Amino acid sequence: MGRLRQQLSAASCALLAVAVAPANAEQSGTATSQLAKARIWEVDTSYLSYRESDQRVSVGKAVATLVRDRESGAVTVSAVHDTMSGASPTGALRSDSPASTVTSVSGGNSRNSLDYSRSEFTDTRRQLGVGIEQELSPRYTLSYGGVVSDESDYESLGINLSLARESSDRLTTLTAGLGWIDDSIYRSDTGGTPEPLGNVQRPRPFSEGKRQTVDALLGISRVLNRLTVAQLNVSLTASDGYHSDPYKVISAADDDDRIVANFHDSRPDSRLRGSVFGKLVHQLRDTQHSLHLSYRLYQDDWGISSQTADLRYRHRLDGQQYLEPHVRLYRQRAADFYQRNLTVDEGSNPVMPEDGLASADYRLDALSSVTLGLKYGVKLSRDAELRLRAEYLDQHFSTAVFDRNSAVILQASFSIGF
Repeated sequence: MGRLRQQLSAASCALLAVAVAPANAEQSGTATSQLAKARIWEVDTSYLSYRESDQRVSVGKAVATLVRDRESGAVTVSAVHDTMSGASPTGALRSDSPASTVTSVSGGNSRNSLDYSRSEFTDTRRQLGVGIEQELSPRYTLSYGGVVSDESDYESLGINLSLARESSDRLTTLTAGLGWIDDSIYRSDTGGTPEPLGNVQRPRPFSEGKRQTVDALLGISRVLNRLTVAQLNVSLTASDGYHSDPYKVISAADDDDRIVANFHDSRPDSRLRGSVFGKLVHQLRDTQHSLHLSYRLYQDDWGISSQTADLRYRHRLDGQQYLEPHVRLYRQRAADFYQRNLTVDEGSNPVMPEDGLASADYRLDALSSVTLGLKYGVKLSRDAELRLRAEYLDQHFSTAVFDRNSAVILQASFSIGF
């Protein structure tokens, strides 16, 4: 963790130097250059509160973003601080037997001395990122950046690069991007990872898990007419290395859910993911109101497929205020290796999967969810804006031990340019 903190400190100094460096390129011909004349800096801050029902997961997320507009592009520096706590489902079946002990998430103590299906945890995440946008010519824009993040049991370093080309009539933009992420995953109490499908009562620790991920994206956006803009992205993500969750477990139990033993999570050591994302923004004729509609289709080689539909309607109250109702629908098919629990034979011996893969993580179960929300925005001055958002999330799972979850999301954001 010390190595990553050094990276965070070094990155902070380097990013600040870049952000305050004087611009010496020729003036941009884009519309954003007019904004740069009026203001060079923009600060955007927000705080998000996420609270699940039944005292499950609670998250407090503070974000600060600093943008330095330059004649040749822009520099963005962002910082994130998350605090997380609660009682997360482990994957174990509910039990009143103290023999069914599951070590708790992030090294905390069990929430209940008899029921080990949930474990208390607390953690903090710190993240620092930078993004640089540089105009190579009136039609080509290069964007690149990086991000570092650490928690008590997770470290991550990522870099990204993309190139955008604008058509001669400025109605179409083509984008191609690549990203690379290096992750280290481990338990906070042991510094390592547990043996896949190892018995929780007889732990056999392995070294920390390593995972590398490569992202590729191709996108196109098009101004269809003076009221409508369309966007289409195709992305492919390949990752290799440790993909299990070192805190999740799966119970072996009989038909009456009497637990014989608990075992650690075991997932494939690679994953290939693909998605298609489309978005349409349309301003209603003779008004300032607009519709924002998006759809995402996702598929991976774990057997998970999902569909996401998102609709936002921005209603202008006047020139300074707006309301934005929001509806999001999500549906997911379960992973091939997802099981509510392992079965046992006639001798009450656990029946282990032939391929060595099994997980009872509720996030890999078949599920459907609905999000309903409302956002309010108001211009406090020419360069200052306040945004308030409230949402309610309702999730239903197919076979997970905890088959329903709900959450309340509140967010306040403030931005100012100078």
